[in-house]
Amino acid sequence: MGGTLSGVAMKNSNGKAEGVGAVEADSINQVRELLFGADKRATDTRLVQLDDKFERVVQDLRADLAAKFADLENRIETLACDVETRRLNSIDDIGAAIANLGASVRNMGASGNAR
Repeated sequence: MGGTLSGVAMKNSNGKAEGVGAVEADSINQVRELLFGADKRATDTRLVQLDDKFERVVQDLRADLAAKFADLENRIETLACDVETRRLNSIDDIGAAIANLGASVRNMGASGNAR
């Protein structure tokens, strides 16, 4: 064997490779950083931007939904008041019609007695 253990590397508490393959592992990490580091950082930045944009959209949607629910509640309240007003007016109209009918019946009875 040539006296080296290829691909054998252990990491210390700082995350750095140490041991027989430490130089090889560091070299691989440096090559990986050179090849993909800028793309990874750009991707990470873009993901953070997208996450921020997504959060803003979610907040806007929540605010919009809250406003629409408040508007819907107000409309329901207005409709409930209108229905109650119409109901009370209908009861008043029915009462007036019954009173008129009673007066008509009395008038018919009075005119029948006059004969």
